[in-house]
Amino acid sequence: MKFFLTLMLVFIFCSCTNKQGPKKASLSQEFFNIDFEEILDNKKQINLSHVASNVEYIKLETNDSCLIRPVVNYFFTDSLIFVQNYDHILKFDRKGKFLQKIGKAGRGPGEIDLIRIMSINPQKRLLAVQPNFKRELLFFNFDGEFVKTVKFPVHHDLIKVLANDQYLIYDSGFAGNEAYSFILVNEKWDPLSTVENYTKWIHNSRSYIGRSYPEFKEFFIANDQLYLKAMYNDTVYTIESVQIKPSYFINLGKYKLPEELRPERLGIERIKKFKDHINEYYFSIVNEASNKIFLRAWDYGETDNKYVLFDKLNKQGALLTLDGGESKGFVNDWDGGIDFWPIGNINDNQVYMPIVVMNFHKALEENKTREISPKYPERKKQLADMVSSLDVLANPILMVITLKNDK
Repeated sequence: MKFFLTLMLVFIFCSCTNKQGPKKASLSQEFFNIDFEEILDNKKQINLSHVASNVEYIKLETNDSCLIRPVVNYFFTDSLIFVQNYDHILKFDRKGKFLQKIGKAGRGPGEIDLIRIMSINPQKRLLAVQPNFKRELLFFNFDGEFVKTVKFPVHHDLIKVLANDQYLIYDSGFAGNEAYSFILVNEKWDPLSTVENYTKWIHNSRSYIGRSYPEFKEFFIANDQLYLKAMYNDTVYTIESVQIKPSYFINLGKYKLPEELRPERLGIERIKKFKDHINEYYFSIVNEASNKIFLRAWDYGETDNKYVLFDKLNKQGALLTLDGGESKGFVNDWDGGIDFWPIGNINDNQVYMPIVVMNFHKALEENKTREISPKYPERKKQLADMVSSLDVLANPILMVITLKNDK
């Protein structure tokens, strides 16, 4: 995965406050550690049939009105799929039929120049986007109609819109002087709870390096709760009773990037020091479903992955490998298709992975030499027929896994 470095002016990010000051997160009774170093020694090949009770594929319709860009985010309701597609939203039904394009590209009132983050409220049938150019949030209903604009007073990296007229603010810490990583605020932007930025520093220059990590996700939902994680803070938090609380800690051990090697702190003049060590340290991306934590660790060169499955019930984890060697996702013994690793969940019992059609063709060809017999050989042929009928430039296929219920 290629990365890029951008030269940016330093912004002084002001934090909301009140006379008493925001309440800080307190330790949850169920807080636990995930020992990454220890788990790396527990290598296992885990077949897809071990965790899945069903596998389905959703072919997203392809035409000139709904071409999906390479880097997007997906959002699901019981009957709809929304795609955050750079400067607009695409709406599909759950069978993949294209229904509608939502949002108009531009910088005028109600227009979108670029979507920083999108939020969805199925109960109110609302979509909210934070555009790049203005300090505002744009709201659309599920029918594509523009509903309202909500302005916010200070620049923040990301603002997640919650269902109860609250907002969750995330600041990445690139500038070094942000007081908080996360701030939970009400509709009047009064702070309710915060997570302190523990890695502040003072720049000696008016410019700094901001590194982009396209794969990193700051938020995910599991068991109807929102979870949050900062890029350089390895504690995963959740929100309970208007309070941000620690849920668990990912202890990367020797694989944790030292503060003195962070590219933002080194600046342009010393960035080579970071580049010399990018393959020695990892950052983690997590999501959850059905009492399982899916932890994916990237090295900072974004060339090596470690796929970890962690069971929240017995607090045990395993490094997923192929025959004890290369770290892989779940080996597809279901239908002989592409190996699986979830990038998100649909609900607490279903997870998904988008597949580029070109990669699907390649995987099916490579799998002909594998010695893994599919559990459902008839589905193998159906899958091959489906993929062969698609153009390599077609929209991605969504692979949806229904997990076995182990509660």
